[in-house]
Amino acid sequence: MKMKKRTKPKMNQEHLDEPNQKQKEETEQKGLNKPYDSAFKSIVQKCPRLALFLIDEMFYQNGVISKEYDGTEQVNLLNGELTDLEDGNLAEDIRLKVENEEHGIHMECESSPGDFRVMLRVVQYHMRTAVDNMKVYNRCIKVRIDVSGVLFLRCTKNTPKKVWVIVEGPLGSMFYPIPALLLKSYDRDLILEKKLYILLPFLFFNYEKELENVDNPQNFEKLKSLYGQIIDDLKEKTADGSINAYEAQTLYVALRIVLKALGRKNNAMKEVKEIMGGRVLKFPADKVFNEGKSEGRKEERKEWLEKEREWKNKDKEWQNKDKEWQNKDKEWKNKDKEWKNKDKEWQKERQKMQQEIERLRKSLKGTNGTPGLAT
Repeated sequence: MKMKKRTKPKMNQEHLDEPNQKQKEETEQKGLNKPYDSAFKSIVQKCPRLALFLIDEMFYQNGVISKEYDGTEQVNLLNGELTDLEDGNLAEDIRLKVENEEHGIHMECESSPGDFRVMLRVVQYHMRTAVDNMKVYNRCIKVRIDVSGVLFLRCTKNTPKKVWVIVEGPLGSMFYPIPALLLKSYDRDLILEKKLYILLPFLFFNYEKELENVDNPQNFEKLKSLYGQIIDDLKEKTADGSINAYEAQTLYVALRIVLKALGRKNNAMKEVKEIMGGRVLKFPADKVFNEGKSEGRKEERKEWLEKEREWKNKDKEWQNKDKEWQNKDKEWKNKDKEWKNKDKEWQKERQKMQQEIERLRKSLKGTNGTPGLAT
């Protein structure tokens, strides 16, 4: 199959610049990204429906996919770890499929500002998924790669909104985009307007300057007000049915995780605790969910115990039936022996009668041949 030659997209070289030393050091700090990655994964894994609006914003609005989702579609989570023979395990942020779509969707959540290396990791994932999804037809090998995008929680003026990947071949080349969503482009109002509720817990990334100088009363009140507004948003969206209580609780937990991590990074833990202390979202969804699962397990166990008792009674009944049939079988075996013995007796009687008949026949024959008797 020949690849059509196409005009390569223009690549802005400044988008390909290596991150500066400060960015490298920040990226290399162990555990720096983990709280944010964990929060993002937790939301998608527990509330995959919320990822649909992010998929629309990241891929549909950029023309990468042709279908717009409305939040009612079924989302299936895929295995989030791909194995590379040289590098070991490569674990991306999230992989999923929407209903019966052929392509998988892969999203990265990146907290390092404008680190282009994350795009290189995406291409690595593409190579691995291409091999994993390879199909062989008659003289043709078909490979499919995931639709991928990156959420940049921090960015610089050079952070790209889209990166083009060019794959060159012997007879031509193909290219495809990796879109990026820059959190700084979204304020609270826009997030609510576009139903990007999954971004609410990360909104404080846009206020890191205030966190760096949180001792300033004006900054402190600004951050405290933002936290309260997000809590009110979660309550309001739960009340009008945009999200359910479990989704609201998951977003709330992620918000606290992210804010604590940012406070720790900016040495503002005391102030962050004060910010989070006043407003609490009382949706014990996890507790209710876990209690529901526990009750479900209890009911299931009770049902199986009843079934077990029922089957034990059935087993006893069948055991009694079996004993009854065993007794019947013995009785019939005895009857069979009795009839066999009777049959032997009747056979002997028949033989005796046959012998007697033969004797009488011979006797009559001899009597008929004696002289002087009437014939």
